[in-house]
Amino acid sequence: MKININRRHISLAIVAFILYLAVNYWPSVAKLLGRIWSATMPLLLGCVIAYIVNLLLRQYEGLYQRLFKGHRARRFKRLFGLICSYLTIIVIVAFIIRMVIPELVNCIEMLVSHHGKAVNRFVAYFQENGTLKGPWKNVDLSHLDWNRIGNYLTIGFGGTLKTVMSTASSIVSGVTTTVIAIFFSIYLLVFKEKLGRQSRQLLHTYGSKIERPLMHIIKTFDQSYSSYIVGQCKDAAILGLACFLGMKVLRLPYASMIGVVTCFTALIPIIGAILGASVGVVLIFAVSPMKALFFLIFIIVLQQFDNRVTYPLVVGSSIGLPSVWVFAAVIVGGGFSGIIGMMLTVPLFAAIYKLIVEDVHRRQENESTTTENE
Repeated sequence: MKININRRHISLAIVAFILYLAVNYWPSVAKLLGRIWSATMPLLLGCVIAYIVNLLLRQYEGLYQRLFKGHRARRFKRLFGLICSYLTIIVIVAFIIRMVIPELVNCIEMLVSHHGKAVNRFVAYFQENGTLKGPWKNVDLSHLDWNRIGNYLTIGFGGTLKTVMSTASSIVSGVTTTVIAIFFSIYLLVFKEKLGRQSRQLLHTYGSKIERPLMHIIKTFDQSYSSYIVGQCKDAAILGLACFLGMKVLRLPYASMIGVVTCFTALIPIIGAILGASVGVVLIFAVSPMKALFFLIFIIVLQQFDNRVTYPLVVGSSIGLPSVWVFAAVIVGGGFSGIIGMMLTVPLFAAIYKLIVEDVHRRQENESTTTENE
C-alpha cells in the first residue's frame, strides 16, 4: 500500500510535535517565553510609540509640503516632521506636569495636615480624659522581651530597605526601557518606507496566497486604531479644557488636576466619565462637601453635553462599533490589562466587528448570486 506524503502532512506533523513539546515541558517553555517577552519589550514599546507619533508625523509632513514646495526642501521633510512631532509630545507632557504637580502637592499637604490635626485631637482627648488615663498607670511593661522587639524592628527595616532597592531598580529599568523604545521608534519612523517595502516583499515572496486578505486586515486595524486615537484624543482634550474652565468659573478647587484627570479618563469609553467624576468628587469632598456636590452636578451636565453634542461632532461614527460591544470591549480589556486594556480593546473589537460584517455581507451576496443563477 502506497502512502502519499505531501508538504501539508509534514507541516501538520511538525506542528503536532511542537505542541507535544510545549505541553510536556511547559515550565521551561513559559520561562523561555518570559525571557523573550522581557527582551523584546523595548522593541514592542518602540513600535507603539512610533505608531502614535506617526499620526502627528503625517500632519507635520503635510504642512511642510504645503509650505515648502521646492525639490531641495523636500529632503528635510522627515527631519522637520520628527522634530515637531516629538517636541509636541514633550510640550504636552511638560504642560500636564506643570498643571498637575503643584495642585497634587497641595492636595497631599492638605490631607496630611487634616490627618495630623485629627491625630492631635485624639492624643489631647486621650491625655485629658481621666477614665482613659487611669488604667495605663497600672500597666507593667517590664515583662516585654525587648530583644525580640528589636529583632522585629530590624527585620522590618531590612524589609523596607529591600522594598526601596526593588523600587529603585524598577524605576531604573523602566527608564532604560523607555529610552531604548524612543530611539527605536525614531529609527522606525526614519526608515518606515524602506521597512514597509521590505515587509511587502517578504509577504509577497513567502505568502502570496494570503497577501491580499492579510493586507486588507492590516489596513482595517490601522484605520480602526488611528481613527479611535485621533477622535478620542480630540474629544478628551475638549472635555478636559471645558472641565477646567467650568471649575474656574465656579471657583472649585483643584481645577487643573481634575481637568487633566478628566481628559485622560475620557479616553476610556463609558467607564471613563465615571472614573473622572469619582476622582474629582473625592478630592473636592476633602475640602468642602457642598463644593463636591456642585462639582458632581457640573460634571454630569458636562458629560451629557459631550455625549450628545461634542462627541458626535468630533468623533462621529469613527469607531463603528455598537454600544453593547463597546461596553463588552471595555469590560474584557479591563480584566486583561486594566485601564490600558480598556483603551486598546475598543478599536480591536471595532476592527474585528468590521471584518466580520464585511465577510457576512460578502457571503450573503455570493449566496444570492448562486440562487439567482440556479
